[in-house]
Amino acid sequence: MSLIKKIRTALRQFDAKRRNHSVALEVAFLKMLGGRKGRQQEMLEPQQVKRVLIVRNNKRIGNMFFLLPYVNKVIEMYPNAEVELLLTDPWQGQVFENLGLSKIHYSQFGLKTITNFISTMRQLRKQVYDVVLIPYSGSSDRIVSALVTAKNVFAFQDKANQAVCSHTFKQTKRYKHYALGCMELLEELHQKAPSQYFTRLVLSEQEQQEARKQLQALLGENQAKPSLAYFRGARGAKVIADKDWQTLIAKFSQHYAGEVNIIEILSPDVTAPLAEAEFTYSNGDLRKLAAFLQQVPLFFCGDTGPLHLASTAGAYCVGLFTVTNVAQYGCLGEHAVNVTDLAAIDAAKLLEELKLQ
Repeated sequence: MSLIKKIRTALRQFDAKRRNHSVALEVAFLKMLGGRKGRQQEMLEPQQVKRVLIVRNNKRIGNMFFLLPYVNKVIEMYPNAEVELLLTDPWQGQVFENLGLSKIHYSQFGLKTITNFISTMRQLRKQVYDVVLIPYSGSSDRIVSALVTAKNVFAFQDKANQAVCSHTFKQTKRYKHYALGCMELLEELHQKAPSQYFTRLVLSEQEQQEARKQLQALLGENQAKPSLAYFRGARGAKVIADKDWQTLIAKFSQHYAGEVNIIEILSPDVTAPLAEAEFTYSNGDLRKLAAFLQQVPLFFCGDTGPLHLASTAGAYCVGLFTVTNVAQYGCLGEHAVNVTDLAAIDAAKLLEELKLQ
């Protein structure tokens, strides 16, 4: 065996021991917090379940939109129960309004907000939940679940999960998409695959009316023209160069013989529009931005939060995926198209695919 192979083997063995040691420490900590105390081995039937808590501590905006199918399906599967949701920060609750949740809690998990975290956990511990669901296995989710009083706690098989759950199930990963992988847990509980997954963010009629007024006010005398909007903001390798945006916009301007409204969505990270943009729009309120994008005839965006916001709002949108895996992170909306080759985009064919011709 060469020296390089020996070093690689030694590093892999060290990493494996490190992970095993870390898991052992986490399991011991979870048991100290409460572990599986109060859990019952008998699985409750759906009709017996009166109170459900979904636990999801995560700060990434895209992951909130990817949680929508799961939350919608849980509400559908437990029609006689009060379904509650535990998130990390208060801003995240906007995504789940109007779904039928009985309550949304915010853990504010973190050292800087430890006082708020303790206060939230005290409130949660006053309740006895029939079912607690952990769709994604995270350390903070397990800590919260160890502190909650519950009869049944369900998650995927994992040594650390087993320290807090009454039941765990093997994940086969038959779903490629990140938003759908957790559905296996619900299928295990109900012994059948749900027929459909509802991914939509639910906007009220008032929110939609206000967005229509905003778009009309923005376009003024140009409302008769077709419109397209785009957002350039992204992180790291997901950033699409300005010249590529300009080429894309030029294709659609040419398709419409110049008779098209170009709207750039601005943000704290993108404060100045490209020269090609005739109009700009920005809104820090997620629901108002979602409603606005729903009203725009066509929206282009890289793989970042506003893309998935638009997709879940039912907007006609084109996701531009330059580095991320479309199978795992592509748009699930019924009016969305995922594109991996920007240079190959044909305006007429894309509009035909979206049925916008």
